[in-house]
Amino acid sequence: MAIHLIFIILAYVVFPARCRVYGPSVYPPYFTYYEIVAPNGWLLWGGYFIASIVGFIASCVIVDMANDVIRGLPMDLNKSLSLVTNRMGNLILAAIISAICFITFILIPIALFIITIAIIEGTEAIQSTKSAVEFVIKNLNEVIIFIITVVVASIVFGLFFTLIPVVGVYIGPIIMWIINVIFTVASVDFYLTLRQPSPQPMSPPSPPAPPQPT
Repeated sequence: MAIHLIFIILAYVVFPARCRVYGPSVYPPYFTYYEIVAPNGWLLWGGYFIASIVGFIASCVIVDMANDVIRGLPMDLNKSLSLVTNRMGNLILAAIISAICFITFILIPIALFIITIAIIEGTEAIQSTKSAVEFVIKNLNEVIIFIITVVVASIVFGLFFTLIPVVGVYIGPIIMWIINVIFTVASVDFYLTLRQPSPQPMSPPSPPAPPQPT
């Protein structure tokens, strides 16, 4: 969030793009040069790219930390960060599969849970995708309601704060990052609540009772 905001300030305030345009004027000789100031596109897209990478890592860490807290375990930032960095290759592959699902639109519900399942269950990207499909199919009604809530809240809050004059361009991204964190934690709780419980190992049969003395 901080990285994205810094690049936005750089693009809009510190290093905006400037160009001179020759156009009509009300004063003789009725033509003059006008300076047009616009946000620096390179800084905007570069900042968004860097913030997306850092945000992806942060989201994965948040998933693991939220999983620990919900399960009653102590929250450990170093442990969660180590887990994410050690499985970065698998998580990147899961993110690519998730992005492809997002593009298809109809598979968005599956895309939202691929990385969550990969971190919580410790599975590979392909198995996480299969598990996400099974989870969505088994809990389709609840997943649809959850997705609608996420989309509506993101649109309402994102547009409302972004459209605020002058400061909206700075406040909007901050609000969206906060909403992303909230729904990341909510998705972990949602998955843990509805997932199938892990099968419990069968206890060994009790030894037969000793014979009664005659």
